Amino acid sequence: MEEEVKQLAELKAYLERRLKELEEEVNYVRTLLSLVDEALSKRSFVPAAALTRGRVRVVDMGKSIMEMTLTARTGEALARMEVFERGFIVRPLVKLSCSTPPFQAFLVNRILEGAKRKDEERVARGEIPEDEAFSYEIIEDEEGYLKEIRVYNYGDRQRLNDLRGAIRWTLNRMYERERG
Repeated sequence: MEEEVKQLAELKAYLERRLKELEEEVNYVRTLLSLVDEALSKRSFVPAAALTRGRVRVVDMGKSIMEMTLTARTGEALARMEVFERGFIVRPLVKLSCSTPPFQAFLVNRILEGAKRKDEERVARGEIPEDEAFSYEIIEDEEGYLKEIRVYNYGDRQRLNDLRGAIRWTLNRMYERERG
């Protein structure tokens, strides 16, 4: 019995050391990934995780809940937003370049990447499964114009409303800049 307790204690100590090593490795890999994202964003204006031209992941977002139009301050329709149970898609109704501020700096880097980081932390703490974490895709056409913003696992109604507001504001600012 005493030998078994000793072996279990040694096993526990080993597992704790190993867990610490793995956590340090995960932090190291995340740091490297953010450096690569930063380098890519300086060259392409879009982080690696969001960089897709014409390719779209096939993800089941569930059934459609509602559709709405995102409008400019002037009342002009900027985009259609279709909300599903586990995601939403925003499709611009006007041509907007992905390089027009504040698309990259505000919407992608601050809002979308911020939500993604929060959910990655929740996954790391075991609060939510990885397949329920927030993620997104920015889909551009061949000329660099925004085709779609796809958001997966947006979370609750409040987060959905916050994201909708941030996207509407960003598209409006882009529209104003591009129209002069």
